[in-house]
Amino acid sequence: YYYYLIYIFMSILIDNLKGNKTQETPVWFMRQAGRHLPEYHKLKSKYKNLLEMFLSKDAIVEATLQPLLRYKIDAAIIFSDILMVPYIMGGTPKFENSGTGPTVKIDFQEKPNLKKTQVIYDSIQEVKSKNSKPLLGFSGGAWSTLLYCLFGANERKIISQKLISEKEEQIKNNINKVTDVIILHATKQAESGIDAFQIFESWSGLLNDEQFEEWCVEPAKKITEEVKKLNIQTIGFPRETSLNNYVKYSNIETLDCISLDTKFSLSNISQLNQNICFQGNLDPLILLGGGEELKNKAMEILTTFKNHPHIFNLGHGVLPDTKIENIITLIEAVKKK
Repeated sequence: YYYYLIYIFMSILIDNLKGNKTQETPVWFMRQAGRHLPEYHKLKSKYKNLLEMFLSKDAIVEATLQPLLRYKIDAAIIFSDILMVPYIMGGTPKFENSGTGPTVKIDFQEKPNLKKTQVIYDSIQEVKSKNSKPLLGFSGGAWSTLLYCLFGANERKIISQKLISEKEEQIKNNINKVTDVIILHATKQAESGIDAFQIFESWSGLLNDEQFEEWCVEPAKKITEEVKKLNIQTIGFPRETSLNNYVKYSNIETLDCISLDTKFSLSNISQLNQNICFQGNLDPLILLGGGEELKNKAMEILTTFKNHPHIFNLGHGVLPDTKIENIITLIEAVKKK
Protein backbone atom coordinates (compact mmCIF):
# COMPACT_ATOMS: atom_id res chain seq x y z
CA TYR A 1 0.00 0.00 0.00
CA TYR A 2 2.88 2.35 0.89
CA TYR A 3 4.52 1.79 -2.51
CA TYR A 4 1.18 2.30 -4.24
CA LEU A 5 0.87 5.72 -2.55
CA ILE A 6 4.40 6.64 -3.62
CA TYR A 7 3.60 5.70 -7.23
CA ILE A 8 0.42 7.82 -7.18
CA PHE A 9 2.43 10.83 -6.00
CA MET A 10 5.13 10.19 -8.57
CA SER A 11 2.88 9.87 -11.60
CA ILE A 12 3.36 12.83 -13.95
CA LEU A 13 0.14 11.93 -15.76
CA ILE A 14 -1.95 12.06 -12.58
CA ASP A 15 -0.15 15.26 -11.52
CA ASN A 16 -1.24 17.00 -14.73
CA LEU A 17 -4.78 15.67 -14.43
CA LYS A 18 -4.86 17.24 -10.98
CA GLY A 19 -3.86 20.59 -12.48
CA ASN A 20 -0.14 20.52 -11.68
CA LYS A 21 2.16 21.27 -14.61
CA THR A 22 5.15 18.90 -14.52
CA GLN A 23 8.61 19.51 -15.97
CA GLU A 24 8.29 16.40 -18.13
CA THR A 25 5.17 16.06 -20.31
CA PRO A 26 3.30 12.77 -19.92
CA VAL A 27 2.38 10.94 -23.12
CA TRP A 28 0.08 8.10 -24.14
CA PHE A 29 -1.83 7.39 -27.36
CA MET A 30 -5.42 6.64 -28.16
CA ARG A 31 -5.45 3.19 -29.81
CA GLN A 32 -1.91 2.52 -28.56
CA ALA A 33 -2.99 -1.07 -27.87
CA GLY A 34 -3.81 -2.61 -31.20
CA ARG A 35 -3.65 -2.47 -34.89
CA HIS A 36 -0.19 -1.02 -35.56
CA LEU A 37 1.59 -3.61 -33.36
CA PRO A 38 2.73 -6.98 -34.81
CA GLU A 39 2.40 -8.57 -31.36
CA TYR A 40 -1.24 -7.46 -31.27
CA HIS A 41 -1.98 -9.18 -34.61
CA LYS A 42 -0.33 -12.34 -33.31
CA LEU A 43 -2.55 -12.22 -30.22
CA LYS A 44 -5.66 -11.44 -32.26
CA SER A 45 -5.09 -14.47 -34.50
CA LYS A 46 -5.81 -16.74 -31.50
CA TYR A 47 -9.42 -15.53 -31.28
CA LYS A 48 -12.48 -15.97 -33.51
CA ASN A 49 -13.38 -12.29 -33.43
CA LEU A 50 -12.94 -9.09 -31.45
CA LEU A 51 -15.87 -9.75 -29.12
CA GLU A 52 -14.19 -12.96 -27.98
CA MET A 53 -11.01 -10.94 -27.31
CA PHE A 54 -12.90 -8.28 -25.38
CA LEU A 55 -14.31 -11.04 -23.13
CA SER A 56 -11.00 -12.87 -22.55
CA LYS A 57 -8.97 -11.90 -19.49
CA ASP A 58 -5.74 -13.14 -21.08
CA ALA A 59 -6.34 -11.08 -24.21
CA ILE A 60 -7.38 -7.92 -22.32
CA VAL A 61 -4.35 -8.03 -20.02
CA GLU A 62 -1.84 -8.85 -22.76
CA ALA A 63 -3.17 -6.27 -25.25
CA THR A 64 -3.30 -3.57 -22.52
CA LEU A 65 0.32 -4.18 -21.51
CA GLN A 66 1.83 -4.64 -25.02
CA PRO A 67 2.44 -0.93 -25.73
CA LEU A 68 3.98 -0.42 -22.26
CA LEU A 69 6.52 -3.15 -22.98
CA ARG A 70 7.46 -1.47 -26.25
CA TYR A 71 7.23 2.28 -25.54
CA LYS A 72 8.25 4.70 -22.76
CA ILE A 73 4.71 5.94 -22.27
CA ASP A 74 3.06 7.18 -19.10
CA ALA A 75 -0.25 5.31 -19.04
CA ALA A 76 -2.01 2.13 -20.09
CA ILE A 77 -5.61 2.11 -21.25
CA ILE A 78 -7.67 -1.01 -20.71
CA PHE A 79 -8.20 -3.00 -23.91
CA SER A 80 -11.96 -2.87 -24.41
CA ASP A 81 -14.64 -1.21 -26.52
CA ILE A 82 -17.46 1.32 -26.14
CA LEU A 83 -19.96 -1.37 -27.23
CA MET A 84 -19.47 -3.15 -23.92
CA VAL A 85 -22.17 -0.80 -22.56
CA PRO A 86 -24.86 -2.03 -25.02
CA TYR A 87 -23.59 -5.57 -24.31
CA ILE A 88 -24.32 -5.01 -20.59
CA MET A 89 -27.80 -3.86 -21.66
CA GLY A 90 -28.56 -7.11 -23.54
CA GLY A 91 -27.31 -5.99 -26.95
CA THR A 92 -25.36 -8.17 -29.36
CA PRO A 93 -22.30 -6.33 -30.72
CA LYS A 94 -20.61 -7.57 -33.89
CA PHE A 95 -17.08 -6.55 -34.82
CA GLU A 96 -16.45 -8.93 -37.73
CA ASN A 97 -16.32 -6.47 -40.58
CA SER A 98 -13.67 -3.87 -39.86
CA GLY A 99 -14.45 -2.15 -43.19
CA THR A 100 -17.86 -0.92 -42.08
CA GLY A 101 -17.30 -0.66 -38.35
CA PRO A 102 -19.14 -2.47 -35.58
CA THR A 103 -22.88 -3.05 -35.34
CA VAL A 104 -25.11 -3.84 -32.38
CA LYS A 105 -28.63 -5.23 -32.05
CA ILE A 106 -30.49 -4.12 -28.95
CA ASP A 107 -34.10 -3.61 -27.84
CA PHE A 108 -33.38 -1.68 -24.58
CA GLN A 109 -35.81 -3.90 -22.65
CA GLU A 110 -33.39 -6.04 -20.66
CA LYS A 111 -32.08 -5.13 -17.23
CA PRO A 112 -28.36 -4.26 -17.26
CA ASN A 113 -26.18 -7.18 -16.20
CA LEU A 114 -22.65 -6.27 -15.07
CA LYS A 115 -21.77 -9.94 -14.60
CA LYS A 116 -21.41 -10.09 -18.39
CA THR A 117 -18.43 -7.73 -18.19
CA GLN A 118 -16.93 -8.93 -14.91
CA VAL A 119 -13.92 -10.12 -16.94
CA ILE A 120 -13.10 -6.45 -17.67
CA TYR A 121 -13.06 -5.55 -13.97
CA ASP A 122 -10.97 -8.64 -13.15
CA SER A 123 -8.57 -7.70 -15.93
CA ILE A 124 -8.16 -4.19 -14.50
CA GLN A 125 -7.05 -5.72 -11.20
CA GLU A 126 -4.65 -8.05 -13.02
CA VAL A 127 -3.10 -5.22 -15.06
CA LYS A 128 -2.65 -3.15 -11.89
CA SER A 129 -0.84 -6.06 -10.24
CA LYS A 130 1.59 -6.33 -13.17
CA ASN A 131 2.25 -2.68 -13.96
CA SER A 132 2.94 0.47 -11.95
CA LYS A 133 1.90 3.03 -14.59
CA PRO A 134 -1.51 4.71 -14.29
CA LEU A 135 -4.34 2.74 -15.90
CA LEU A 136 -7.13 4.48 -17.77
CA GLY A 137 -10.62 3.08 -18.01
CA PHE A 138 -13.17 4.41 -20.46
CA SER A 139 -16.55 4.25 -22.11
CA GLY A 140 -18.20 5.95 -25.01
CA GLY A 141 -20.21 9.04 -24.28
CA ALA A 142 -23.96 8.49 -24.00
CA TRP A 143 -24.67 9.90 -27.47
CA SER A 144 -21.88 8.04 -29.29
CA THR A 145 -22.83 4.77 -27.59
CA LEU A 146 -26.48 5.22 -28.48
CA LEU A 147 -25.63 6.08 -32.07
CA TYR A 148 -24.24 2.56 -32.61
CA CYS A 149 -27.46 1.12 -31.17
CA LEU A 150 -29.79 3.12 -33.41
CA PHE A 151 -27.88 3.52 -36.69
CA GLY A 152 -26.49 0.63 -38.73
CA ALA A 153 -23.09 0.67 -40.43
CA ASN A 154 -24.51 1.89 -43.76
CA GLU A 155 -26.60 4.60 -42.08
CA ARG A 156 -23.53 5.87 -40.22
CA LYS A 157 -21.79 6.44 -43.56
CA ILE A 158 -24.47 8.93 -44.62
CA ILE A 159 -25.58 10.19 -41.23
CA SER A 160 -27.09 13.67 -41.20
CA GLN A 161 -29.25 15.94 -39.07
CA LYS A 162 -32.25 14.64 -41.04
CA LEU A 163 -31.53 11.03 -40.06
CA ILE A 164 -30.88 12.05 -36.46
CA SER A 165 -34.13 14.03 -36.23
CA GLU A 166 -36.07 11.01 -37.57
CA LYS A 167 -34.86 9.03 -34.53
CA GLU A 168 -35.06 11.88 -32.04
CA GLU A 169 -37.82 10.24 -30.02
CA GLN A 170 -35.83 6.99 -29.67
CA ILE A 171 -32.75 8.99 -28.68
CA LYS A 172 -34.66 10.93 -26.01
CA ASN A 173 -36.29 7.74 -24.70
CA ASN A 174 -32.98 5.93 -24.27
CA ILE A 175 -30.24 8.49 -23.58
CA ASN A 176 -30.80 8.36 -19.80
CA LYS A 177 -30.84 4.55 -19.79
CA VAL A 178 -27.49 4.48 -21.59
CA THR A 179 -26.08 7.16 -19.26
CA ASP A 180 -27.09 5.12 -16.20
CA VAL A 181 -25.35 2.00 -17.54
CA ILE A 182 -22.20 3.98 -18.41
CA ILE A 183 -22.18 5.13 -14.77
CA LEU A 184 -22.49 1.52 -13.55
CA HIS A 185 -19.68 0.40 -15.90
CA ALA A 186 -17.46 3.39 -14.97
CA THR A 187 -18.03 2.83 -11.26
CA LYS A 188 -17.04 -0.84 -11.53
CA GLN A 189 -13.88 0.13 -13.40
CA ALA A 190 -13.09 2.71 -10.70
CA GLU A 191 -13.66 0.19 -7.92
CA SER A 192 -11.40 -2.29 -9.72
CA GLY A 193 -8.41 0.05 -9.75
CA ILE A 194 -8.31 2.46 -12.70
CA ASP A 195 -6.62 5.81 -12.02
CA ALA A 196 -8.49 7.92 -14.58
CA PHE A 197 -11.58 7.56 -16.76
CA GLN A 198 -12.05 8.91 -20.29
CA ILE A 199 -15.36 9.52 -22.05
CA PHE A 200 -15.07 9.08 -25.82
CA GLU A 201 -17.79 11.23 -27.37
CA SER A 202 -16.53 10.34 -30.85
CA TRP A 203 -19.63 11.41 -32.83
CA SER A 204 -20.41 14.67 -31.07
CA GLY A 205 -19.59 16.70 -34.19
CA LEU A 206 -22.87 15.59 -35.79
CA LEU A 207 -25.03 17.44 -33.28
CA ASN A 208 -26.42 20.97 -33.17
CA ASP A 209 -25.87 23.07 -30.02
CA GLU A 210 -29.10 22.06 -28.30
CA GLN A 211 -28.58 18.34 -28.98
CA PHE A 212 -24.97 18.59 -27.81
CA GLU A 213 -26.06 20.15 -24.52
CA GLU A 214 -28.79 17.55 -23.95
CA TRP A 215 -27.08 14.38 -25.23
CA CYS A 216 -23.38 15.05 -24.55
CA VAL A 217 -22.91 17.67 -21.83
CA GLU A 218 -25.71 16.61 -19.46
CA PRO A 219 -24.78 12.88 -19.53
CA ALA A 220 -21.07 13.74 -19.13
CA LYS A 221 -21.92 15.81 -16.04
CA LYS A 222 -23.73 12.84 -14.48
CA ILE A 223 -20.98 10.36 -15.38
CA THR A 224 -18.08 12.50 -14.16
CA GLU A 225 -19.91 13.42 -10.94
CA GLU A 226 -20.19 9.74 -10.03
CA VAL A 227 -16.62 8.88 -11.06
CA LYS A 228 -15.20 11.82 -9.06
CA LYS A 229 -16.91 10.51 -5.93
CA LEU A 230 -14.48 7.57 -6.14
CA ASN A 231 -11.44 9.88 -6.35
CA ILE A 232 -10.80 9.05 -10.01
CA GLN A 233 -9.61 11.71 -12.48
CA THR A 234 -11.86 12.41 -15.48
CA ILE A 235 -11.11 13.15 -19.15
CA GLY A 236 -13.68 14.10 -21.79
CA PHE A 237 -13.24 13.92 -25.57
CA PRO A 238 -16.05 15.69 -27.47
CA ARG A 239 -14.51 14.96 -30.86
CA GLU A 240 -15.06 17.39 -33.74
CA THR A 241 -17.67 19.49 -32.02
CA SER A 242 -17.71 23.28 -32.48
CA LEU A 243 -15.49 25.66 -30.51
CA ASN A 244 -18.57 26.93 -28.67
CA ASN A 245 -19.43 23.37 -27.59
CA TYR A 246 -15.81 22.61 -26.66
CA VAL A 247 -15.98 25.63 -24.34
CA LYS A 248 -19.24 24.33 -22.80
CA TYR A 249 -17.82 20.84 -22.30
CA SER A 250 -14.59 22.19 -20.76
CA ASN A 251 -16.68 23.95 -18.11
CA ILE A 252 -18.21 20.75 -16.74
CA GLU A 253 -17.35 21.12 -13.04
CA THR A 254 -16.32 17.52 -12.46
CA LEU A 255 -14.10 17.31 -15.55
CA ASP A 256 -10.33 17.31 -14.91
CA CYS A 257 -9.11 17.26 -18.50
CA ILE A 258 -10.41 17.87 -22.01
CA SER A 259 -8.97 15.98 -24.96
CA LEU A 260 -8.62 18.07 -28.11
CA ASP A 261 -9.22 16.58 -31.54
CA THR A 262 -6.98 17.10 -34.58
CA LYS A 263 -9.18 19.86 -36.03
CA PHE A 264 -9.15 21.90 -32.82
CA SER A 265 -7.07 25.04 -33.45
CA LEU A 266 -4.58 25.59 -30.64
CA SER A 267 -5.03 29.34 -31.12
CA ASN A 268 -8.40 28.86 -29.37
CA ILE A 269 -7.21 27.23 -26.14
CA SER A 270 -7.50 30.49 -24.20
CA GLN A 271 -11.28 30.26 -24.66
CA LEU A 272 -11.49 26.94 -22.83
CA ASN A 273 -11.70 26.54 -19.06
CA GLN A 274 -8.15 27.34 -17.90
CA ASN A 275 -8.52 25.40 -14.64
CA ILE A 276 -8.34 21.98 -16.28
CA CYS A 277 -5.67 19.91 -18.01
CA PHE A 278 -5.53 19.72 -21.82
CA GLN A 279 -4.80 16.52 -23.75
CA GLY A 280 -3.81 16.16 -27.40
CA ASN A 281 -3.77 16.90 -30.21
CA LEU A 282 -1.28 15.68 -32.85
CA ASP A 283 -2.83 14.63 -36.16
CA PRO A 284 -2.50 10.81 -36.55
CA LEU A 285 -1.66 11.43 -40.22
CA ILE A 286 1.42 13.45 -39.20
CA LEU A 287 2.46 10.55 -36.95
CA LEU A 288 1.91 8.21 -39.89
CA GLY A 289 4.10 10.40 -42.12
CA GLY A 290 6.95 10.78 -39.66
CA GLY A 291 10.09 12.77 -40.48
CA GLU A 292 10.79 16.42 -39.68
CA GLU A 293 7.13 17.42 -39.90
CA LEU A 294 6.39 15.09 -36.99
CA LYS A 295 9.15 16.56 -34.80
CA ASN A 296 8.21 20.14 -35.70
CA LYS A 297 4.52 19.63 -34.96
CA ALA A 298 5.32 17.93 -31.64
CA MET A 299 7.49 20.93 -30.68
CA GLU A 300 4.71 23.34 -31.65
CA ILE A 301 2.21 21.50 -29.43
CA LEU A 302 4.65 21.29 -26.51
CA THR A 303 5.44 25.00 -26.81
CA THR A 304 1.73 25.89 -26.84
CA PHE A 305 1.21 24.06 -23.54
CA LYS A 306 4.54 24.90 -21.89
CA ASN A 307 2.83 26.77 -19.05
CA HIS A 308 -0.30 24.65 -18.73
CA PRO A 309 -1.03 21.11 -17.43
CA HIS A 310 -0.89 18.93 -20.55
CA ILE A 311 -0.90 15.28 -21.58
CA PHE A 312 0.60 14.70 -25.02
CA ASN A 313 -1.68 12.56 -27.19
CA LEU A 314 -3.14 12.39 -30.67
CA GLY A 315 -6.29 14.11 -31.89
CA HIS A 316 -7.68 10.63 -32.57
CA GLY A 317 -6.36 7.04 -32.59
CA VAL A 318 -3.09 5.63 -33.94
CA LEU A 319 -3.64 4.60 -37.57
CA PRO A 320 -3.06 0.90 -38.43
CA ASP A 321 -0.16 1.55 -40.85
CA THR A 322 1.79 3.75 -38.43
CA LYS A 323 5.43 2.70 -38.11
CA ILE A 324 6.73 1.79 -34.68
CA GLU A 325 9.85 3.94 -35.25
CA ASN A 326 7.63 7.00 -35.78
CA ILE A 327 6.04 6.49 -32.38
CA ILE A 328 9.46 6.04 -30.75
CA THR A 329 10.69 9.23 -32.49
CA LEU A 330 7.66 11.13 -31.20
CA ILE A 331 8.04 9.91 -27.62
CA GLU A 332 11.73 10.91 -27.65
CA ALA A 333 10.79 14.37 -29.00
CA VAL A 334 8.21 14.82 -26.21
CA LYS A 335 10.58 13.64 -23.50
CA LYS A 336 13.56 15.73 -24.66
CA LYS A 337 11.61 19.00 -24.58
